[in-house]
Amino acid sequence: MKRTLGATIGLLGVLLLFLVLRLHHPLPVYEGRKTLPGLQEPVDVYTDSYGVPHIFAENEQDLFFSAGYIAARDRLFQISMVAYAVRGELAFALGNDLISSDIYLRTWRIHDTGKKLTTVMDKDTYRIIDDFCKGINFRIDEIIDDLPIEFKIIGMVPPRWDPTVVAGYSRMMARELSSSWKPEIVYGAIAEYFGKDKLAEVYPGYNTDKPTIAQSGLSDVKPLLDQILAQEISVRDVLGHGSAVTGSNSWAVSGSRTASGKPLLANDPHLKFTQPCRWYEMHLKGGRFNVSGVCLAGIPVPIIGQNEHCAWGFTNAMVDDMDFFIETVNPKNPNQYRHGKTWQDMKLIEETIPLKEGKDTTIVIRLTHHGPVISDIHPLLKGNEKVVSMAWTGNWITHELDAFMGLATMQNWDDFTQTVKKFGVPGQNIVYADVYGNIGWRPAVYVPIRKEGSSLIPRPGQNPKYDWQGRIPFSEMPFILNPESGFIATANNKTIDDAFPYYISGLWADPSRAERIVERL
Repeated sequence: MKRTLGATIGLLGVLLLFLVLRLHHPLPVYEGRKTLPGLQEPVDVYTDSYGVPHIFAENEQDLFFSAGYIAARDRLFQISMVAYAVRGELAFALGNDLISSDIYLRTWRIHDTGKKLTTVMDKDTYRIIDDFCKGINFRIDEIIDDLPIEFKIIGMVPPRWDPTVVAGYSRMMARELSSSWKPEIVYGAIAEYFGKDKLAEVYPGYNTDKPTIAQSGLSDVKPLLDQILAQEISVRDVLGHGSAVTGSNSWAVSGSRTASGKPLLANDPHLKFTQPCRWYEMHLKGGRFNVSGVCLAGIPVPIIGQNEHCAWGFTNAMVDDMDFFIETVNPKNPNQYRHGKTWQDMKLIEETIPLKEGKDTTIVIRLTHHGPVISDIHPLLKGNEKVVSMAWTGNWITHELDAFMGLATMQNWDDFTQTVKKFGVPGQNIVYADVYGNIGWRPAVYVPIRKEGSSLIPRPGQNPKYDWQGRIPFSEMPFILNPESGFIATANNKTIDDAFPYYISGLWADPSRAERIVERL
């Protein structure tokens, strides 16, 4: 008996030792010297008592290589999940059960759009992002034989990074922050079940001259919309984004109202609670850059912050940037849809999804001129005579990453204005202040022009009058510079009054936060 007990204890001890050795991973090094072959000159990295890295480099190549390396040192698992989600490879990372999430994200064209963005971005922007990715990859190579415990537990290997992932991540955030996809489904359901008069009570902006249920065919596609909603919730759960309501506050106060005579700017963006936080604070100094603020882990520069000349903050502009279209499919050809009086061919894109277990799987994504057929996410629903396509400004080619670089290096209001022109999605209010005493605000967003004005239920795809007609010109968008009131406040509230000739949104947040800020200021 004693021998058996001793053997059991010995076996447990060996097992415990094996687990300790297997799961052990040395903690990141925050002090001392390290040789990184990718650097041209010495780089100093100081991590303060709050865990914020301050990176000082002699040139921009070393600065952003180091920024990528440090981001991977601190947030490797988080940014690995980002890369797998952007590429639509969650099933490869976490298991075959997530193939539906991959199909859904690929149907949004996240990575495909990211690839296109890298071909049109400024060469300096591409170089910076490429250096950042090289820093991430160097850190991965450095620890690939002894990964952190979270990778070992689930058997996941960190993926390689390239500029298409960074660009795709900007679109992932645009997708997450879009205000209109869920209300359109919910308002459509209200209209179907209770009638358009009740919808007008819930949403006063809905008028009787808007699409009706019979016109749009909503009742035919209710199961498709339910599936889209369910899959969106599932993806948010996988990525830890939950379904809580987000919102932000920001305000700027003129120097004429401050003790120092200089402007004040405050910003508190409300993203979902995650662990670790979505925001990653960093200070970067080298070349043209001397900027501090918060990045999204996986983006090389602060998105919200300050440099030597200016400070800026974001709040969601709550723009209606998406529409669902109910398309009529040709009963003789499932890859054709009705538009006007003719049948149009859908564009077919074949993609291969890698799996963690078993062979890769191939899917076909269909696109109309409105956008991808989002209802194809469920294979059992593909045979319907009605399908749902999605028009989203996030599939437009815009220049947010160039804009992020512009914000980080701008020196005055004119620089700010030129930078905001490049910003398309996600739609943001940007509040501005500078060392010269100026405060200002501009909406940074591409807003689609809808001929029929507002509409927050799915619309009939075969009627050309509901097609988008380009975007509101930048020159016609509102802005504020040095208001007489001496302050500017935004809190996801209505951007401009109804005299504005274009429809922007009907999705504004309750004005109570904005009213309270104005009251206190």
